[in-house]
Amino acid sequence: MIWRGLLALLCGLAVAPAAQAEWLEAKSRHFTLYSNTSEKVLRRQSEALERLDWGLRRFLKVADEPEIESRKVTVFLVDDADVKRLCWCTNAAGFYFSRVSGSTAYSAKGGWTEYNDWGRIVLFHEYAHHFLLGTYDIAFPAWYSEGFAEFASTMRITEENATIGYAAQHRAYGLMQGERLSARQMFDPVRKSGMDMDAFYGRGWLMTHYFSFDGERSAQFLSYLKALNQGTGSVAAAEQTFGDLKLLDRKLSGYLNQRRMLGLTMPFAGTQTPPIVIRRLSEGEADMIDLRMQSLRGVDRESGRKLYAKAAPIGTRHADDPVVQGWLAEMAFDAGEDDAALAAAQKAVARDPKSVQALLYQGRVKLRQLGQAKSTDPKAWNAARASIVKANRADPDDAEPLWWFWQSFILQGIEPTPSAIKGLHRAQELAPQDNYVRFAAAMARIGAGEIPAAQQLLRPLAYNPHAGVDNPSSRVLAALEAGLKGEEAIAAGAGAANGEEESAGEK
Repeated sequence: MIWRGLLALLCGLAVAPAAQAEWLEAKSRHFTLYSNTSEKVLRRQSEALERLDWGLRRFLKVADEPEIESRKVTVFLVDDADVKRLCWCTNAAGFYFSRVSGSTAYSAKGGWTEYNDWGRIVLFHEYAHHFLLGTYDIAFPAWYSEGFAEFASTMRITEENATIGYAAQHRAYGLMQGERLSARQMFDPVRKSGMDMDAFYGRGWLMTHYFSFDGERSAQFLSYLKALNQGTGSVAAAEQTFGDLKLLDRKLSGYLNQRRMLGLTMPFAGTQTPPIVIRRLSEGEADMIDLRMQSLRGVDRESGRKLYAKAAPIGTRHADDPVVQGWLAEMAFDAGEDDAALAAAQKAVARDPKSVQALLYQGRVKLRQLGQAKSTDPKAWNAARASIVKANRADPDDAEPLWWFWQSFILQGIEPTPSAIKGLHRAQELAPQDNYVRFAAAMARIGAGEIPAAQQLLRPLAYNPHAGVDNPSSRVLAALEAGLKGEEAIAAGAGAANGEEESAGEK
Protein backbone atom coordinates (compact mmCIF):
# COMPACT_ATOMS: atom_id res chain seq x y z
CA MET A 1 0.00 0.00 0.00
CA ILE A 2 1.35 3.36 -1.07
CA TRP A 3 1.00 5.14 2.25
CA ARG A 4 2.70 2.66 4.55
CA GLY A 5 6.04 4.35 3.94
CA LEU A 6 4.94 7.96 3.82
CA LEU A 7 5.24 8.68 7.54
CA ALA A 8 8.76 7.30 7.47
CA LEU A 9 9.50 9.64 4.58
CA LEU A 10 8.24 12.58 6.60
CA CYS A 11 10.42 11.63 9.53
CA GLY A 12 13.35 11.51 7.15
CA LEU A 13 12.57 14.91 5.87
CA ALA A 14 -32.72 15.50 0.35
CA VAL A 15 -33.61 19.12 1.47
CA ALA A 16 -36.59 19.79 3.76
CA PRO A 17 -39.54 21.82 2.33
CA ALA A 18 -39.02 25.56 2.60
CA ALA A 19 -41.74 25.99 5.19
CA GLN A 20 -39.97 23.56 7.53
CA ALA A 21 -36.39 24.66 6.86
CA GLU A 22 -34.54 26.74 9.42
CA TRP A 23 -30.94 27.73 9.93
CA LEU A 24 -29.11 25.06 11.90
CA GLU A 25 -25.55 24.55 13.07
CA ALA A 26 -24.01 21.07 13.24
CA LYS A 27 -20.74 20.69 15.14
CA SER A 28 -18.61 17.58 14.87
CA ARG A 29 -14.95 16.88 15.52
CA HIS A 30 -13.61 18.32 12.26
CA PHE A 31 -16.45 20.47 10.92
CA THR A 32 -18.97 23.17 11.70
CA LEU A 33 -21.83 23.11 9.22
CA TYR A 34 -24.47 25.80 8.65
CA SER A 35 -27.54 25.24 6.51
CA ASN A 36 -31.23 26.09 6.35
CA THR A 37 -32.44 22.52 6.13
CA SER A 38 -33.89 19.79 8.30
CA GLU A 39 -31.98 18.31 11.22
CA LYS A 40 -32.14 14.86 9.58
CA VAL A 41 -30.49 16.06 6.37
CA LEU A 42 -27.85 18.13 8.15
CA ARG A 43 -26.95 15.27 10.47
CA ARG A 44 -26.51 12.93 7.51
CA GLN A 45 -24.30 15.42 5.72
CA SER A 46 -22.23 16.10 8.83
CA GLU A 47 -21.73 12.39 9.40
CA ALA A 48 -20.72 11.93 5.75
CA LEU A 49 -18.00 14.57 6.10
CA GLU A 50 -16.71 12.96 9.29
CA ARG A 51 -16.70 9.58 7.56
CA LEU A 52 -14.76 11.19 4.69
CA ASP A 53 -12.10 12.34 7.17
CA TRP A 54 -12.10 8.91 8.81
CA GLY A 55 -11.75 7.20 5.45
CA LEU A 56 -8.83 9.38 4.38
CA ARG A 57 -7.03 8.77 7.67
CA ARG A 58 -7.68 5.04 7.43
CA PHE A 59 -6.49 4.87 3.83
CA LEU A 60 -3.39 6.99 4.41
CA LYS A 61 -2.71 5.49 7.85
CA VAL A 62 -2.36 8.79 9.70
CA ALA A 63 -3.54 9.71 13.18
CA ASP A 64 -5.96 12.51 14.02
CA GLU A 65 -4.70 15.92 15.10
CA PRO A 66 -4.88 16.72 18.83
CA GLU A 67 -5.64 20.45 18.35
CA ILE A 68 -8.42 19.85 15.83
CA GLU A 69 -11.09 21.41 18.06
CA SER A 70 -9.74 24.86 17.18
CA ARG A 71 -9.19 23.96 13.53
CA LYS A 72 -12.62 22.91 12.33
CA VAL A 73 -13.56 23.62 8.74
CA THR A 74 -16.61 25.87 8.53
CA VAL A 75 -18.97 24.72 5.78
CA PHE A 76 -21.95 26.66 4.48
CA LEU A 77 -24.38 24.38 2.64
CA VAL A 78 -26.55 26.72 0.60
CA ASP A 79 -28.63 26.84 -2.56
CA ASP A 80 -26.79 26.59 -5.87
CA ALA A 81 -27.63 30.22 -6.72
CA ASP A 82 -26.13 31.36 -3.42
CA VAL A 83 -22.88 29.51 -4.14
CA LYS A 84 -22.55 31.40 -7.42
CA ARG A 85 -23.44 34.71 -5.76
CA LEU A 86 -20.88 34.23 -3.02
CA CYS A 87 -18.25 32.88 -5.40
CA TRP A 88 -18.68 35.89 -7.72
CA CYS A 89 -18.83 33.44 -10.61
CA THR A 90 -21.35 31.75 -12.86
CA ASN A 91 -20.14 28.16 -12.95
CA ALA A 92 -19.38 26.73 -9.51
CA ALA A 93 -20.88 24.13 -7.23
CA GLY A 94 -18.57 25.06 -4.38
CA PHE A 95 -15.33 26.72 -3.35
CA TYR A 96 -12.91 26.74 -0.44
CA PHE A 97 -10.29 29.02 1.05
CA SER A 98 -8.11 28.93 4.09
CA ARG A 99 -6.89 31.82 6.19
CA VAL A 100 -5.31 32.02 9.60
CA SER A 101 -8.78 32.82 10.94
CA GLY A 102 -9.97 29.44 9.71
CA SER A 103 -10.80 27.31 6.69
CA THR A 104 -14.15 27.90 5.02
CA ALA A 105 -16.08 26.10 2.29
CA TYR A 106 -19.28 26.98 0.47
CA SER A 107 -21.16 24.15 -1.21
CA ALA A 108 -24.41 23.54 -3.03
CA LYS A 109 -26.36 21.58 -0.44
CA GLY A 110 -28.33 19.26 -2.73
CA GLY A 111 -29.64 16.02 -1.30
CA TRP A 112 -26.37 14.06 -1.38
CA THR A 113 -28.38 10.99 -2.35
CA GLU A 114 -26.73 10.38 -5.75
CA TYR A 115 -23.06 9.65 -6.20
CA ASN A 116 -22.82 12.11 -9.08
CA ASP A 117 -24.03 14.96 -6.92
CA TRP A 118 -21.69 17.78 -8.00
CA GLY A 119 -21.95 19.78 -4.77
CA ARG A 120 -20.81 16.80 -2.72
CA ILE A 121 -18.03 15.93 -5.18
CA VAL A 122 -16.67 19.48 -5.06
CA LEU A 123 -16.82 19.62 -1.26
CA PHE A 124 -15.05 16.27 -0.92
CA HIS A 125 -12.43 17.48 -3.43
CA GLU A 126 -11.80 20.67 -1.47
CA TYR A 127 -11.58 18.88 1.86
CA ALA A 128 -8.96 16.55 0.37
CA HIS A 129 -6.79 19.61 -0.40
CA HIS A 130 -7.31 20.83 3.17
CA PHE A 131 -6.48 17.37 4.51
CA LEU A 132 -3.22 16.97 2.58
CA LEU A 133 -1.94 20.41 3.53
CA GLY A 134 -2.84 19.89 7.17
CA THR A 135 -1.43 16.38 7.45
CA TYR A 136 1.85 16.41 5.55
CA ASP A 137 4.45 19.14 5.78
CA ILE A 138 5.96 18.30 2.42
CA ALA A 139 5.49 19.44 -1.17
CA PHE A 140 3.18 17.59 -3.52
CA PRO A 141 3.34 18.30 -7.25
CA ALA A 142 0.34 19.92 -8.92
CA TRP A 143 -0.75 16.74 -10.70
CA TYR A 144 -0.89 14.84 -7.41
CA SER A 145 -2.46 17.64 -5.40
CA GLU A 146 -5.35 17.76 -7.86
CA GLY A 147 -5.28 14.05 -8.61
CA PHE A 148 -5.63 13.08 -4.96
CA ALA A 149 -8.46 15.57 -4.50
CA GLU A 150 -10.27 13.93 -7.43
CA PHE A 151 -9.46 10.51 -5.98
CA ALA A 152 -11.04 11.46 -2.66
CA SER A 153 -14.01 13.22 -4.25
CA THR A 154 -15.60 9.95 -5.38
CA MET A 155 -15.45 8.24 -1.98
CA ARG A 156 -18.76 6.44 -1.45
CA ILE A 157 -20.16 6.39 2.05
CA THR A 158 -22.96 4.12 3.22
CA GLU A 159 -24.20 3.25 6.68
CA GLU A 160 -21.82 0.28 6.76
CA ASN A 161 -18.61 1.41 5.08
CA ALA A 162 -16.59 3.91 3.06
CA THR A 163 -15.07 2.93 -0.28
CA ILE A 164 -12.27 4.84 -1.96
CA GLY A 165 -11.18 4.29 -5.54
CA TYR A 166 -14.36 4.74 -7.56
CA ALA A 167 -13.88 6.10 -11.05
CA ALA A 168 -14.01 9.88 -11.45
CA GLN A 169 -16.88 9.76 -13.94
CA HIS A 170 -17.13 13.54 -13.93
CA ARG A 171 -13.67 13.59 -15.57
CA ALA A 172 -14.52 10.96 -18.18
CA TYR A 173 -14.62 13.40 -21.09
CA GLY A 174 -11.24 14.89 -20.19
CA LEU A 175 -9.71 11.43 -19.86
CA MET A 176 -11.22 9.91 -22.99
CA GLN A 177 -11.77 12.83 -25.34
CA GLY A 178 -9.59 15.63 -23.98
CA GLU A 179 -5.98 16.52 -24.62
CA ARG A 180 -3.71 13.47 -24.44
CA LEU A 181 -1.28 14.58 -21.74
CA SER A 182 1.86 12.49 -21.41
CA ALA A 183 3.49 11.57 -18.12
CA ARG A 184 6.32 13.98 -18.93
CA GLN A 185 3.81 16.80 -19.39
CA MET A 186 2.13 15.91 -16.09
CA PHE A 187 5.42 15.87 -14.20
CA ASP A 188 6.56 19.16 -15.75
CA PRO A 189 5.66 21.90 -13.23
CA VAL A 190 5.51 24.52 -16.01
CA ARG A 191 1.77 24.72 -16.68
CA LYS A 192 1.31 25.86 -20.29
CA SER A 193 -1.44 28.37 -21.01
CA GLY A 194 -4.33 26.78 -22.84
CA MET A 195 -3.77 23.35 -21.28
CA ASP A 196 -6.95 21.26 -21.10
CA MET A 197 -7.51 21.43 -17.35
CA ASP A 198 -10.26 18.81 -17.42
CA ALA A 199 -7.72 16.44 -18.97
CA PHE A 200 -5.08 17.51 -16.42
CA TYR A 201 -7.36 16.78 -13.48
CA GLY A 202 -8.51 13.51 -14.98
CA ARG A 203 -4.98 12.37 -15.75
CA GLY A 204 -3.94 13.35 -12.23
CA TRP A 205 -6.73 11.16 -10.87
CA LEU A 206 -5.57 8.25 -13.05
CA MET A 207 -1.95 8.54 -11.93
CA THR A 208 -2.99 8.81 -8.27
CA HIS A 209 -5.22 5.73 -8.58
CA TYR A 210 -2.49 3.72 -10.31
CA PHE A 211 0.22 4.67 -7.85
CA SER A 212 -2.12 3.95 -4.92
CA PHE A 213 -3.02 0.38 -5.88
CA ASP A 214 0.02 -0.91 -7.79
CA GLY A 215 2.64 -2.09 -5.28
CA GLU A 216 5.71 -1.44 -7.44
CA ARG A 217 4.54 1.99 -8.53
CA SER A 218 3.62 2.87 -4.92
CA ALA A 219 7.22 2.39 -3.84
CA GLN A 220 8.43 4.42 -6.82
CA PHE A 221 6.03 7.21 -5.96
CA LEU A 222 7.40 7.43 -2.44
CA SER A 223 10.94 7.64 -3.83
CA TYR A 224 9.76 10.34 -6.25
CA LEU A 225 8.31 12.41 -3.39
CA LYS A 226 11.51 12.02 -1.41
CA ALA A 227 13.62 13.22 -4.32
CA LEU A 228 11.26 16.10 -5.01
CA ASN A 229 11.45 17.26 -1.40
CA GLN A 230 15.23 17.05 -1.44
CA GLY A 231 15.34 19.61 -4.24
CA THR A 232 15.38 17.44 -7.37
CA GLY A 233 13.29 18.84 -10.21
CA SER A 234 9.97 17.11 -10.85
CA VAL A 235 10.79 15.64 -14.29
CA ALA A 236 14.28 14.56 -13.18
CA ALA A 237 12.85 12.99 -10.02
CA ALA A 238 10.26 11.13 -12.12
CA GLU A 239 12.88 9.78 -14.53
CA GLN A 240 15.08 8.82 -11.60
CA THR A 241 12.36 6.85 -9.82
CA PHE A 242 9.81 5.74 -12.44
CA GLY A 243 12.31 5.06 -15.22
CA ASP A 244 11.15 5.23 -18.83
CA LEU A 245 8.29 7.77 -18.88
CA LYS A 246 7.07 6.54 -22.27
CA LEU A 247 6.69 3.08 -20.77
CA LEU A 248 4.80 4.68 -17.88
CA ASP A 249 2.47 6.27 -20.46
CA ARG A 250 1.70 2.86 -21.93
CA LYS A 251 1.11 1.36 -18.49
CA LEU A 252 -1.26 4.21 -17.61
CA SER A 253 -3.22 3.71 -20.83
CA GLY A 254 -3.56 0.02 -20.08
CA TYR A 255 -4.62 0.78 -16.53
CA LEU A 256 -7.29 3.20 -17.76
CA ASN A 257 -8.68 0.72 -20.27
CA GLN A 258 -9.02 -2.25 -17.94
CA ARG A 259 -12.56 -3.47 -17.37
CA ARG A 260 -12.51 -3.10 -13.59
CA MET A 261 -10.46 -0.90 -11.25
CA LEU A 262 -9.51 -1.73 -7.71
CA GLY A 263 -10.95 0.12 -4.75
CA LEU A 264 -10.69 -0.22 -1.00
CA THR A 265 -13.77 -0.75 1.15
CA MET A 266 -13.30 0.21 4.80
CA PRO A 267 -16.02 -1.12 7.14
CA PHE A 268 -17.23 1.07 9.99
CA ALA A 269 -17.71 -1.98 12.22
CA GLY A 270 -16.25 -1.31 15.65
CA THR A 271 -16.03 2.44 15.09
CA GLN A 272 -18.13 5.01 16.89
CA THR A 273 -20.81 6.89 14.98
CA PRO A 274 -19.43 10.42 14.67
CA PRO A 275 -20.88 12.55 17.49
CA ILE A 276 -22.84 15.47 16.04
CA VAL A 277 -24.28 18.34 18.10
CA ILE A 278 -27.01 20.26 16.28
CA ARG A 279 -28.60 23.49 17.45
CA ARG A 280 -30.96 26.02 15.98
CA LEU A 281 -29.31 29.37 15.35
CA SER A 282 -30.48 32.18 17.58
CA GLU A 283 -32.83 34.68 16.02
CA GLY A 284 -30.01 37.18 15.72
CA GLU A 285 -27.62 34.67 14.16
CA ALA A 286 -30.25 33.62 11.62
CA ASP A 287 -30.92 37.27 10.75
CA MET A 288 -27.20 37.90 10.29
CA ILE A 289 -26.06 34.62 8.68
CA ASP A 290 -26.21 35.74 5.05
CA LEU A 291 -24.17 38.84 5.86
CA ARG A 292 -21.76 36.67 7.84
CA MET A 293 -21.23 34.47 4.79
CA GLN A 294 -20.48 37.52 2.65
CA SER A 295 -18.15 38.93 5.31
CA LEU A 296 -16.18 35.70 5.56
CA ARG A 297 -15.97 35.48 1.79
CA GLY A 298 -14.11 38.77 1.80
CA VAL A 299 -14.83 42.45 1.24
CA ASP A 300 -12.98 45.59 0.26
CA ARG A 301 -13.64 48.91 1.97
CA GLU A 302 -16.53 49.88 -0.33
CA SER A 303 -18.36 46.55 -0.20
CA GLY A 304 -17.55 46.34 3.51
CA ARG A 305 -19.34 49.62 4.14
CA LYS A 306 -22.42 48.41 2.27
CA LEU A 307 -22.38 45.18 4.25
CA TYR A 308 -22.00 46.99 7.56
CA ALA A 309 -24.90 49.31 6.71
CA LYS A 310 -27.12 46.22 6.45
CA ALA A 311 -25.64 44.58 9.55
CA ALA A 312 -25.83 47.54 11.95
CA PRO A 313 -29.65 47.50 12.38
CA ILE A 314 -29.52 43.75 13.03
CA GLY A 315 -26.84 44.34 15.64
CA THR A 316 -29.02 46.97 17.29
CA ARG A 317 -31.96 44.56 17.49
CA HIS A 318 -29.77 41.82 18.98
CA ALA A 319 -27.47 43.79 21.26
CA ASP A 320 -27.42 40.98 23.84
CA ASP A 321 -26.27 38.26 21.43
CA PRO A 322 -22.48 37.87 21.76
CA VAL A 323 -22.13 35.96 18.50
CA VAL A 324 -23.99 38.64 16.57
CA GLN A 325 -21.91 41.35 18.22
CA GLY A 326 -18.67 39.49 17.41
CA TRP A 327 -19.69 39.21 13.76
CA LEU A 328 -20.72 42.86 13.77
CA ALA A 329 -17.35 43.92 15.21
CA GLU A 330 -15.58 42.27 12.27
CA MET A 331 -17.90 43.86 9.72
CA ALA A 332 -17.52 47.30 11.30
CA PHE A 333 -13.74 46.90 11.29
CA ASP A 334 -13.75 45.97 7.60
CA ALA A 335 -15.89 49.05 6.91
CA GLY A 336 -13.41 51.30 8.71
CA GLU A 337 -15.91 52.06 11.49
CA ASP A 338 -13.50 51.72 14.40
CA ASP A 339 -15.77 53.14 17.12
CA ALA A 340 -18.60 50.84 16.11
CA ALA A 341 -16.23 47.87 15.97
CA LEU A 342 -14.98 48.58 19.49
CA ALA A 343 -18.51 49.04 20.81
CA ALA A 344 -19.69 45.74 19.30
CA ALA A 345 -16.60 43.90 20.55
CA GLN A 346 -17.10 45.26 24.06
CA LYS A 347 -20.74 44.11 24.05
CA ALA A 348 -19.68 40.65 22.97
CA VAL A 349 -16.93 40.40 25.60
CA ALA A 350 -19.32 41.61 28.32
CA ARG A 351 -21.54 38.61 27.58
CA ASP A 352 -18.84 36.16 26.60
CA PRO A 353 -15.42 37.04 28.13
CA LYS A 354 -13.79 34.23 26.09
CA SER A 355 -14.98 35.42 22.68
CA VAL A 356 -11.76 35.12 20.67
CA GLN A 357 -13.26 37.06 17.78
CA ALA A 358 -14.35 40.00 19.95
CA LEU A 359 -11.07 40.13 21.88
CA LEU A 360 -9.13 40.07 18.62
CA TYR A 361 -11.07 42.96 17.13
CA GLN A 362 -10.67 44.99 20.29
CA GLY A 363 -6.93 44.65 19.78
CA ARG A 364 -6.94 45.04 16.00
CA VAL A 365 -8.86 48.32 16.13
CA LYS A 366 -6.37 49.76 18.59
CA LEU A 367 -3.41 48.52 16.55
CA ARG A 368 -4.79 50.14 13.43
CA GLN A 369 -5.40 53.41 15.21
CA LEU A 370 -1.86 53.45 16.59
CA GLY A 371 -0.46 52.68 13.17
CA GLN A 372 -2.46 55.47 11.54
CA ALA A 373 -1.28 57.88 14.23
CA LYS A 374 2.33 56.72 13.70
CA SER A 375 2.58 56.24 17.46
CA THR A 376 5.98 55.53 18.97
CA ASP A 377 4.63 55.03 22.49
CA PRO A 378 5.60 51.48 23.55
CA LYS A 379 3.11 51.53 26.41
CA ALA A 380 0.25 52.25 24.00
CA TRP A 381 1.31 49.42 21.72
CA ASN A 382 1.59 47.00 24.64
CA ALA A 383 -1.86 48.05 25.83
CA ALA A 384 -3.27 47.36 22.37
CA ARG A 385 -1.68 43.92 22.42
CA ALA A 386 -3.35 43.07 25.74
CA SER A 387 -6.64 42.03 24.11
CA ILE A 388 -4.81 39.81 21.65
CA VAL A 389 -2.97 38.14 24.51
CA LYS A 390 -6.34 37.54 26.21
CA ALA A 391 -7.65 35.99 22.99
CA ASN A 392 -4.68 33.64 22.94
CA ARG A 393 -5.28 32.64 26.55
CA ALA A 394 -8.96 32.02 25.78
CA ASP A 395 -7.91 29.48 23.11
CA PRO A 396 -4.18 28.68 22.93
CA ASP A 397 -4.75 26.46 19.89
CA ASP A 398 -6.34 29.21 17.80
CA ALA A 399 -3.77 30.40 15.26
CA GLU A 400 -5.21 33.88 14.69
CA PRO A 401 -4.23 35.54 18.01
CA LEU A 402 -0.69 34.21 17.61
CA TRP A 403 -0.52 35.65 14.09
CA TRP A 404 -1.77 39.07 15.14
CA PHE A 405 0.55 39.18 18.14
CA TRP A 406 3.46 38.77 15.71
CA GLN A 407 1.89 41.22 13.25
CA SER A 408 1.55 43.84 15.97
CA PHE A 409 5.34 44.27 16.07
CA ILE A 410 5.47 44.58 12.29
CA LEU A 411 2.79 47.28 12.45
CA GLN A 412 4.75 49.03 15.20
CA GLY A 413 7.84 48.96 13.02
CA ILE A 414 10.08 47.10 15.43
CA GLU A 415 11.65 43.65 15.53
CA PRO A 416 9.24 40.99 16.82
CA THR A 417 10.19 39.58 20.21
CA PRO A 418 11.36 35.96 20.50
CA SER A 419 7.96 35.04 21.94
CA ALA A 420 6.24 36.67 18.95
CA ILE A 421 8.42 34.71 16.51
CA LYS A 422 7.72 31.54 18.43
CA GLY A 423 4.03 32.39 18.16
CA LEU A 424 4.36 32.88 14.41
CA HIS A 425 5.81 29.41 13.99
CA ARG A 426 3.10 27.95 16.20
CA ALA A 427 0.45 29.77 14.11
CA GLN A 428 1.92 28.16 11.00
CA GLU A 429 1.70 24.74 12.62
CA LEU A 430 -1.92 25.35 13.59
CA ALA A 431 -2.91 26.85 10.23
CA PRO A 432 -0.69 25.02 7.71
CA GLN A 433 -3.15 25.74 4.89
CA ASP A 434 -2.65 29.53 5.12
CA ASN A 435 -0.09 30.49 2.48
CA TYR A 436 0.65 33.92 3.93
CA VAL A 437 1.43 32.60 7.39
CA ARG A 438 3.61 29.85 5.87
CA PHE A 439 5.49 32.40 3.76
CA ALA A 440 6.04 34.70 6.76
CA ALA A 441 7.27 31.78 8.86
CA ALA A 442 9.68 30.81 6.07
CA MET A 443 11.05 34.35 5.95
CA ALA A 444 11.54 34.25 9.72
CA ARG A 445 13.45 30.96 9.36
CA ILE A 446 15.69 32.55 6.73
CA GLY A 447 16.30 35.52 9.01
CA ALA A 448 17.37 33.11 11.75
CA GLY A 449 19.68 31.24 9.38
CA GLU A 450 17.51 28.11 9.52
CA ILE A 451 17.74 27.39 5.79
CA PRO A 452 16.59 23.72 5.64
CA ALA A 453 13.49 24.59 7.71
CA ALA A 454 12.77 27.54 5.41
CA GLN A 455 13.10 25.35 2.33
CA GLN A 456 10.69 22.82 3.79
CA LEU A 457 8.13 25.57 4.38
CA LEU A 458 8.56 27.05 0.91
CA ARG A 459 8.33 23.88 -1.19
CA PRO A 460 4.55 23.34 -0.73
CA LEU A 461 4.05 26.97 -1.79
CA ALA A 462 6.36 26.63 -4.77
CA TYR A 463 4.39 23.59 -5.99
CA ASN A 464 0.98 25.09 -5.23
CA PRO A 465 -1.17 24.12 -8.26
CA HIS A 466 -2.90 27.51 -8.22
CA ALA A 467 0.24 29.63 -8.07
CA GLY A 468 2.21 30.67 -11.10
CA VAL A 469 5.54 28.98 -11.76
CA ASP A 470 7.40 32.24 -11.10
CA ASN A 471 5.69 32.91 -7.77
CA PRO A 472 7.55 34.57 -4.85
CA SER A 473 8.01 31.29 -2.99
CA SER A 474 9.59 29.66 -6.03
CA ARG A 475 11.96 32.59 -6.41
CA VAL A 476 13.04 32.55 -2.77
CA LEU A 477 13.43 28.77 -2.84
CA ALA A 478 15.61 29.02 -5.95
CA ALA A 479 17.69 31.72 -4.27
CA LEU A 480 18.25 29.50 -1.24
CA GLU A 481 19.20 26.55 -3.42
CA ALA A 482 21.64 28.83 -5.24
CA GLY A 483 23.37 29.57 -1.92
CA LEU A 484 21.91 33.00 -1.15
CA LYS A 485 21.09 33.73 2.47
CA GLY A 486 19.41 36.31 4.67
CA GLU A 487 18.17 39.52 3.08
CA GLU A 488 19.47 38.56 -0.37
CA ALA A 489 17.33 35.42 -0.42
CA ILE A 490 14.29 37.21 0.99
CA ALA A 491 14.62 40.01 -1.58
CA ALA A 492 14.26 37.41 -4.35
CA GLY A 493 10.61 37.00 -3.39
CA ALA A 494 9.64 40.66 -3.60
CA GLY A 495 6.07 39.88 -2.50
CA ALA A 496 3.78 37.51 -0.67
CA ALA A 497 2.70 33.97 -1.45
CA ASN A 498 0.06 33.48 -4.11
CA GLY A 499 -2.78 31.06 -4.73
CA GLU A 500 -4.91 31.47 -1.64
CA GLU A 501 -8.08 30.00 -2.97
CA GLU A 502 -9.63 27.83 -5.58
CA SER A 503 -13.11 27.49 -7.00
CA ALA A 504 -13.37 23.82 -7.85
CA GLY A 505 -16.59 24.11 -9.80
CA GLU A 506 -14.90 26.39 -12.32
CA LYS A 507 -12.16 23.98 -13.35
